[in-house]
Parts: sequence; C-alpha cells; structure tokens
Amino acid sequence: MSNINQPIAWKHLRYVLILFSPLWIGSAILFAVAGLGYSMISRDYWSASQPMVLRDEATGAVDRLGRFASQTELKAAQETILEMARNLEVVTAALKQIGSPTGKSSTNWPTAATVASTAKRLVNVRAPRGGEFGGSDMFYLQVEQDSPERALKFCEALFDSLTQQMRQVRQVRADSLIAELTHAKALAQERLKTAADSMREIEVKFGSDLGELRNLTETINGEGANRRAVEDTIKELQIAELELEKLHSLKVFLTRGLSDPNHLLVSGADLLTRQPSLQRLKDGLIDAQLSRSKLSGNMRPDHPKIKTAEIAELAIIQAIKEEIGSVLQSMEPVLKIETERVERLTAKQDNLEGRLGRLADIRTKYSRYASEVKHRTTLLEQAERSLTDAEASRSAAVSTNLVAKLGPVTVSENPNGPSAKILAFGGGAAGMIVGLGMVFLVAPGPQQPSFGRRWSDRMRNGRSTDQPVSTDDANVATSSPSSVVDRRSGGAAKPPGVNFNPPPRGYEGDSIRPGGDRRSRS
Repeated sequence: MSNINQPIAWKHLRYVLILFSPLWIGSAILFAVAGLGYSMISRDYWSASQPMVLRDEATGAVDRLGRFASQTELKAAQETILEMARNLEVVTAALKQIGSPTGKSSTNWPTAATVASTAKRLVNVRAPRGGEFGGSDMFYLQVEQDSPERALKFCEALFDSLTQQMRQVRQVRADSLIAELTHAKALAQERLKTAADSMREIEVKFGSDLGELRNLTETINGEGANRRAVEDTIKELQIAELELEKLHSLKVFLTRGLSDPNHLLVSGADLLTRQPSLQRLKDGLIDAQLSRSKLSGNMRPDHPKIKTAEIAELAIIQAIKEEIGSVLQSMEPVLKIETERVERLTAKQDNLEGRLGRLADIRTKYSRYASEVKHRTTLLEQAERSLTDAEASRSAAVSTNLVAKLGPVTVSENPNGPSAKILAFGGGAAGMIVGLGMVFLVAPGPQQPSFGRRWSDRMRNGRSTDQPVSTDDANVATSSPSSVVDRRSGGAAKPPGVNFNPPPRGYEGDSIRPGGDRRSRS
C-alpha cells in the first residue's frame, strides 16, 4: 500500500506536462481562437437608460399628491410598466419609429422574430441600484442596440411608445369604468325612484300630517303639531266642561230659588258671579230680612213699620223670582253654546287622537321608505362621484402621463460584454484548463507499470516490441538467446541471463529521459 503522505513527484509532473504538451497547448490555442472568432462574429451592443418617476392618478387621491397609498401598490404599478415596456405592440411601434439598422425602408420591418427577440433580450425596466420594485418612486427604462446613436433613439422612441400605450390603457380602463358606473348610476336612480314613489304615496295620503309623520320618523327635539294640538284641545275641553258644569249647577240652583227665594241666601258667591242683579237682590233681601228682624224685636207684628218691612221683603222676593225667570231664559242659549263647545272639543280630541293613531300605524312603513330613500340617495351620490372621477380620468388620460422623465437618456461609452482580448484570453485559459484536465485524466500515475511510455505508444496500443510473437519466433529466441537485441542498449545483443526490465520506481541512479528510457548513471 502506497503512503499517501509521500512528497509530490515533481519529476513525474514535469515529465507528464512535457510529454502531453501538444494536447494542452493545442487545447488552449483552439479555445483562444474560438473566443477570438466569437468576438469577431458577435455584435456589440450599447445600452441606454432613461430615469423615470411614477405617480398615482390624482383623481380620488389629491390629498396624497399623486403618491401611492402603499409600497405594494407602487411595486405592482412598476411591474405593470415592465410588462408594458416588453409588450410587442410597444416594441413594434418603437422599432418602426427608429427604422431598420440598414437605413432602408421596408414594409416587413420589423419582423415578428425581431420584435420578440428585442422585447425579450434588449428591453428592461429596473429599479435603481439593483434593488427591488416598490422601494422608490424612481426607476429606469433600459434598452440595448448595436450602436450608441441607435440605442439613444430606441430608448426615446420606446419611452414615447410606452407612455402612449399607458394612456391607451388608462383610457380603456376609464371607458370600462364609465360604462359600469353609468349602469350603476341608472340602477341607483331606478331604485331611488321606486322608493321615492312609495314614500310620496304616503306623504300625499297624510299631507296635512306630513310634519307630524316626519317628526315621528326622525330624531327631532320638541313635540309635533298634532301632539301639541291634542294637549291644547284636552286643556280647552276641560275648561269647557267645567264651565258647562257650572252653568248646569247654576241652573239647578236658580230653579230651586224660583220656588224658594230664600234658597239663594245659602248659595256661594261663585254661583252668582255671572248674575250681578241677582247678587244685588240677594243682598237686598238679606238687608230687608235683617231690618224686619230688628223691628220685630221692638214692635208688635201689626206695627206699620213691620208691615212696611214685610211688604218690602215680599217685593224683593217677587223681584228675585222675576229675575230668576229672566236669568233662566237667558241661560238656555249659553248652555246650548257651552254644550256644543264641549261636543266640538270632544270631537276634535277624538279626531286628533285618531290621526295620531293612524300616523303611528304608518310610521314604521314610512320610516323604512325614508331610510331606503336616504340610502339610495347616498348610493346615487357615490355613483355620480365615481362616474365624475372616471370621466375626469378618461379626459386626463388623453393629455397627461403618469410616468415622467427625470433627466436625459444616458448611453454607455463602451459596448456591453467582454472585449476581444478578454474573450481570447478567457478562451485560452479555459482551453488550457480543459487540456490539463484531459492530460491528468489519461496520463499514468508514478506507480503504474505504463509509466515512462510515450503518449504515442498509447495511441498505437504499445510499441512494436510489446506485441505478442509467434511460436517459431519464440523458439528461435530460446535457442539463440544471443540474437535478442536490446533497443535500450543501442541495438546490442542481450546477453543470456541479463534482465533488461526497468527497475522499480525509486531505484537510485535511474533518471527519466524524454524518450521514456531508463539509463543508469554509471
């Protein structure tokens, strides 16, 4: 077993490199020539980049001054611009604008293959400093062409075509939104009209109580007119009923006083307030009775003064009866009026309470219609606002761009990719590596029995003396050992008993020669 820690056989390495030098040198030259040839037949491309900035649509986002609401929206917008820049229609329009590279006008320019190849390999939209989209509002439109002038023209033409395509996309999107929002507006108007018609029927039916109905359905401070009218009617009815009750009591009282005038003397002052004449007669009767009582205490009943007092008292009583009769006759119209007033107020109260009951019954339905009308009105306003924004966006899409230039187009001074020298040098280095790999793949190791053979011997499957000999030649060689010639000894005959096999590796005194022979230093 060989020792893995033994030193590297530098002599063997040098020998192998020298022995197989045609292989690895030829490989290096071949690859260098291939790289140089590729640089000669390949086309050089110059790059041109246009710095740009993107903003959001101002419609509906004026408070943000055209900035995107989030980084995700900005990233999505920039990726959309990348896809639009590589759109075949955009690239085709730009190529038609700059014309063919040969300068000749052609109806077939550009071909579909040219457009597809240009869009895939020569057009790109990138973020600044190799970052990702969404990190900055600024980004670059980068193109490549076979000359600096053509790269500059193509970049400008592609930018114009890109902005034109973006305006068309915005216009198409706005048209689609306008159609959709117009339909939504018409639907909102139709539903609003249906709800408003149902609400109008109720309002026409309860026109006189519309304020009270709205007061019941809306949150308004204070009471409604009907409610206040009911309360006022109730108060007025109470007063009328009290007045009527007083009149009836007065009538009963006067009717009894007609048969017994002395009954008036026990009445309260409030009953005769409305009859001042009776009140005075009552007071006169009391005075006459008091005067007669005083005279009766001092005089006999047949005394003329007492008789005079009695006659005066009787006269007052007769006057009271006559007055009571007149008052009773005059009270009939008043009683009738007060009775009709009470009835009228009672009917008014019943009417108002009935109206309030009907309003209470219809309040839920009317409130639902009112809420629906309010909601439909809000939806209609939103649809009209959105439709106005879409129309404004469509109008702005024709004349404004969301992408703006931040400076002139920058063209690279040198073509992209490695130069011819670098390609040749790289090809040669690659060929040398490949050749050395092949050398060490086929070269024998220092411990293999084929060590020391020429590389041409491997191609011919060994030397001619290594080929098997026939039986006759073997007998001749056995019978005449002196005829065996050793080539390594310069053609001298091999003496019998002398072994010309090479000594094992490591034998001191041996040296390796380019020819592959082992010679003894002695």
